Amino acid sequence: MPLRLGVLVVALLQISVLVAQQPAPLVLSQLTWFARSGTRQGTLGPLADHGNIELSPDGARVAVAVLDRAQGTRDLWFYDVQSAARTRFTSDPADENWLVWSADGSRAIFNSFARDGLQLFEAPTRDAAERRSLLAGGEGKWPVSWSRDGRFLLYVTNERPSSNDIWALPLPVDGAKPPFRYQMTEASENWAAFSPDGRWVAFSSTESGQAAVYVAPFPASGRRWRISTGGGSQARWRRDGRELYYLAEDRTLMAATLDTAGAEVRVQGVESLFRLTFPYGAYHAFDVTADGMRFLVNTTVVAARGGDNVATRPEPSAEAWFAVVRDREMP
Repeated sequence: MPLRLGVLVVALLQISVLVAQQPAPLVLSQLTWFARSGTRQGTLGPLADHGNIELSPDGARVAVAVLDRAQGTRDLWFYDVQSAARTRFTSDPADENWLVWSADGSRAIFNSFARDGLQLFEAPTRDAAERRSLLAGGEGKWPVSWSRDGRFLLYVTNERPSSNDIWALPLPVDGAKPPFRYQMTEASENWAAFSPDGRWVAFSSTESGQAAVYVAPFPASGRRWRISTGGGSQARWRRDGRELYYLAEDRTLMAATLDTAGAEVRVQGVESLFRLTFPYGAYHAFDVTADGMRFLVNTTVVAARGGDNVATRPEPSAEAWFAVVRDREMP
């Protein structure tokens, strides 16, 4: 037995070395415009390994997390929607992969995963070097929604034993108003988005056994209304708050018509739009124009390592992706 065990250990070590020497998968995607019918209406920017995307409130720019293959980390770029010109926003060794805009587009809040800490920063969109730290600590933090009145930031954390949770950070940060829990249960809560009027938050929860889209008041009251009948994630609002868009479990883009004028949320109808093809399930794969008529989709073009198409392999869940940062050892 000792000899066989020794042979097994050597074999496992050899396999691990071979795996480590394999090149990173080549992933290329194209930001592509689609009509509600699913008809392609053009592209934006070059082919790249795009991650999270976020349209500015005026629709003039899109913030994109782009992989730097030489560094192995992502930086944030701004693409001009009309000219397709690109401007690099961050360019340091840390991994920055998530950004939300202020209502007027003049400022942004973004995350940074560096060896000396995991932080949220705020900076003017003209210059990331003028950043200031909002939150720091050993747990991963992802900014997901900034209320239109500028008073609150929703962000997601991932910690044991509660998995993904949604927190609210009062702004400006002055120490007098600490962050508070918005949705925190044994289930995984994710993909939070303020409604345009700030009264509601759409989010995903796995409390039913699979991710589904819910809407709840802000601040939380204990009540919530389920929007998706099957699975659902990545919810985004139309600018008037009357429609909510989300991805079904099979990656079909759905549009739910809502009545949120009163004290309750009423679903008036749900429409299937079209199916998306995107490279990463843990980043926002789409965004929508203010009128809900056009969708910008991070569309997969190449996802391969040699002859192996990684797009056909089972994709890690958002919860598994967030756990990579949660479980990393800090120096």
